[in-house]
Amino acid sequence: MAIERLLTGSIRDQVKDLMATEDLVIEAFRDLVKDELKAHIRNVVDEDPELKAEVKEAVSYYFHTKARTLYAELKATRAATRLGLRLLPDDLQGEVGQAVVSLFEKELGTLLEKAL
Repeated sequence: MAIERLLTGSIRDQVKDLMATEDLVIEAFRDLVKDELKAHIRNVVDEDPELKAEVKEAVSYYFHTKARTLYAELKATRAATRLGLRLLPDDLQGEVGQAVVSLFEKELGTLLEKAL
């Protein structure tokens, strides 16, 4: 029976399954440690109103900066698209422009559906 398992590789599969379980336990433990650290950090921040306000301001500033970066990227994309369309021959500009608008409408629709 043991020889059959060696030949069929089922022992190897059992060891792999066992290792996968061990990985799951390690991952769960890491999550528990993270949760404890988050709770500790939250308690320290909540105990100091000045620190809490500073953290809140920093997070707000961070997200505003991310939003501005996204807006800048959108503007750059729009400018690059307009430039690309202007470089096309006149007879293709309208057709390609409509295709680009259609593509952006679909992508924005998908993004909005996911966001909402």
